[in-house]
Amino acid sequence: MKFDEDKIIQSTINRKQLKPRFSKNSNVYDSFTKLEKKAFEDGNISKKHKELMALSISIVIRCEPCIEWHVQQAYLAGASDEEIFETIDVAIEMGGGPAAAYSRFALNALDFHKKQTTN
Repeated sequence: MKFDEDKIIQSTINRKQLKPRFSKNSNVYDSFTKLEKKAFEDGNISKKHKELMALSISIVIRCEPCIEWHVQQAYLAGASDEEIFETIDVAIEMGGGPAAAYSRFALNALDFHKKQTTN
């Protein structure tokens, strides 16, 4: 478990520390973050549900930084543990065994972010 927590911590550090570098040097990074913000804002589908969709996709494509981010964002948008588990169920159905393995990372990320908001 400590290993996953270290990975989650490193993922959050990397995101925060490297964002200014990307913004300064990339021709497309800021445009992508604007697209992301627009895509995830409340509309006919709530931000929470969009984050849960993204979490499921992140598990299926096996992107740990994406899993960590979308777990956090879904949790902050009000997703319950039960909604996250159902999202993981969909990912496992769509992605099979590898998605089941990456789902463990999603649970560790959920526990990590819940602990961060209570401290």
